[in-house]
Amino acid sequence: MKKLMLLVVVSLFISTSIVYSAKIPAPMFPKSGCWGVVPHKPGHIGYGDMTSLCKEVGVQWARISIRWGNIETKRKGNYVWKEADECIKAYKQAGLRVMCILTVEHLCPLYKQDKSNKDVVIDAIARWAGEAAKRYKGLVDVWEISNEPEVFPMGGYWNNPSTYTKMARKVSAAIKQEDPNVKVAALSVAWMDKGFILKSLQAGLLNDGTIDIISFHGYHRRTIMPESGLAQDVSWLRRMIRQYNRKRHHIIVVDSERGYAMAKFLSPKSWCNWRNIVYTRQAQAAYLARHYLTEISLGIEISVWYKLAWGENHYSLFAVGRGTLTPMGYVYKNLSALLPENPKLIFNKKYPVSLVDLPDKISDPNTFLRIKSYLKSYLKKGKGKNREVLVIALWNPVEAFAGRILESRKRIGNNYYEAWRAISPSDNVEVPVKINVGNLADEKVVKCYSYNLLAKDKKELTKALSIKQHGAFGTTDIIKVGPMPKVIVLELQ
Repeated sequence: MKKLMLLVVVSLFISTSIVYSAKIPAPMFPKSGCWGVVPHKPGHIGYGDMTSLCKEVGVQWARISIRWGNIETKRKGNYVWKEADECIKAYKQAGLRVMCILTVEHLCPLYKQDKSNKDVVIDAIARWAGEAAKRYKGLVDVWEISNEPEVFPMGGYWNNPSTYTKMARKVSAAIKQEDPNVKVAALSVAWMDKGFILKSLQAGLLNDGTIDIISFHGYHRRTIMPESGLAQDVSWLRRMIRQYNRKRHHIIVVDSERGYAMAKFLSPKSWCNWRNIVYTRQAQAAYLARHYLTEISLGIEISVWYKLAWGENHYSLFAVGRGTLTPMGYVYKNLSALLPENPKLIFNKKYPVSLVDLPDKISDPNTFLRIKSYLKSYLKKGKGKNREVLVIALWNPVEAFAGRILESRKRIGNNYYEAWRAISPSDNVEVPVKINVGNLADEKVVKCYSYNLLAKDKKELTKALSIKQHGAFGTTDIIKVGPMPKVIVLELQ
């Protein structure tokens, strides 16, 4: 029975490589990785401070916003760009890529009397977008048309997919007329809102060939686990794009916002956002790692974390009001340093990776299968001639943090209530495994080490790991795997 399970897992890895090569569009940003944040600069902090924090943790994409009503002021057609100039130029000059939201959450006051005439309002937004594209040509890499239209619909405009689609097509056309080479992202849905997405695509969102990116926000998985349902959702979205992309324009999928808020231990969680609230810094850190490791394996070229610093509910990579990293911040920094490449360029199609079938000393028969389903591998070029680096990440998606394990979760009325108890020796939180790497007949493992995602300095970052090479295979010693991903690095030649 155990041999059968191992064979099934190996075949899954082979078929996954075939799916990647056949269905994932080519890289749109081959010289950039996926590491993005929402900076959210407070008024008393300078852009220099924000860009230095970005660079400290390895941010590559800054997702910022400019607001229609803040720019078109005093009279129609009068645009005041001073604040937007300072913001966009600061991030670009710091060497970051800029994803800029054209924010239309609120109607520009100058068009209050035109509110019932949607054509007038949409034309005004398109003119403003065209002027922005002309002004920031070469500075903005991606224009994103609105933010979460179902949640911030500008008084009932954008939560209608047909109205949003009409606006997005006019805006994208205006942008491309001024800057044909810039990329345009549409939808920016607050979760994988399949109903809104499908209706927008059916309304002709992609008919003009001017939209390059469909963006979603990686919130609201089916369970609190960050990777739950993500692969299925992204696969569905790519399939819908292929179906409605009649011009066969090059379109990619990106995740332009994801994060986890902190709450007081055992406080109730609202039914509408309980999936995005955690009780410990350990959970935040583990969930960030698992989300990024999953999205990188899916070839998501931009993954934006909410957020960098100075934010509500302790969402931030940096502690609020201070320049110190949270555990989540250290994970972001260390993981972005390890995998800074474009996700589509580091698929491992060369070395099959699986778990050695150890004697079963664990009472839960599903434990190994769960770890196998969350075993990811990535392959990139190493330093030196013919060097390769194989990165392997795996985790046990049990909900257990800070010495406690989730005992139960119940919805009562509009809230979810959780019970957590102390971890006992019989709980399968950290599971012993061995990793097996194949196709090594002509390769030598130069180095093998574990990579500590929570390391605060270089001395803590790596720890030598033993691997035995026997013919075409290499097998590690026993490794304990828990909710925080365990990352193993093999340097090959």
